[in-house]
Amino acid sequence: MSKIRLFIDLGSFSTVIYREGIGVVLNEPTRVLFQKQNGIDEIIEFGQKAVKSNGNLEQYILYPILEGVIIDENVCATLLREFIRRVITDKPNASLEAFISVPCGTNAEDKQKFYSVGYSAGISKITLVPAPIADLLGCGVNFEDFEYCVLTDIGSGCTDIAILGDNGIVQGFTINIGAVSIDMAIVNHIQSKYGVKIALQNAVSLKEQIGSLIPNGTKNLTVVGVEVRNGEQKSINVTGFDILDALREYYQVIADSIQSLLSASEAEVCSKARSQGIIFCGNGSKIDGLSEYMAQRLGIPVYLAQGERTVFGMQKLSKDKNLLKKIL
Repeated sequence: MSKIRLFIDLGSFSTVIYREGIGVVLNEPTRVLFQKQNGIDEIIEFGQKAVKSNGNLEQYILYPILEGVIIDENVCATLLREFIRRVITDKPNASLEAFISVPCGTNAEDKQKFYSVGYSAGISKITLVPAPIADLLGCGVNFEDFEYCVLTDIGSGCTDIAILGDNGIVQGFTINIGAVSIDMAIVNHIQSKYGVKIALQNAVSLKEQIGSLIPNGTKNLTVVGVEVRNGEQKSINVTGFDILDALREYYQVIADSIQSLLSASEAEVCSKARSQGIIFCGNGSKIDGLSEYMAQRLGIPVYLAQGERTVFGMQKLSKDKNLLKKIL
């Protein structure tokens, strides 16, 4: 029987699958569309196509993973099974092996949920990899190149903060702040300031196009929302200054969490990690001014990494049996 090896980043808001020998074969939202039919909730679509029809009260969307934790194993397994089916159509009966990333703060009970979902989706062999380890390797950094460094992955649903050494994670934890919670903060801030409720996607546009962690009043963007007072559509012109406070509130929590991790580590580890610097990655690291803001607050060098690091890091790890045995 032929064998297929997959590398899966099963995130709170998106799933990325890398197939060995081919590359990234899927990148879709981790969401499922349900519809009530004859009193029964039935799944009718997955991923990108799982979009609620306007005005259809019989439909609803479910994200089976919240803040890095699987909250509905059955739905998550069904979703993953469908995603896997899409990427192995040439060998539908192949034996499946998968490396699956998990947040560094995942406890034993929640790890078991990832195993259960993977096996139920048809995977016969599973290796769970802490996301910071995969991220670091995906950034092109080798564990032999340093003694200690700090990596912060600001994902969509949660943020991993970890000190890494040549034997893997020295210390680390996960906080329930991600890119989506930052987007929601912008929605709430705009409503409080202008009395206009904007869609989440408009908040994403504001963050990506004019958002900055350093004062910048030159950029502006017009978005359309619904006036809370009368329910009518209204266009508002938003500047970078308008959303600065909303952004800083969340990134300050991340900075304080990094500082807490460093302060709690041994003096030698803290000193060497600080001199090596901190790597930021993930959807939430794309905000303008992040390097300057974090370097000023933390007093250490800051490096930004872009792209789908996690699946590439796991693929790299799978090829190094000595490293795999050493750090997992």
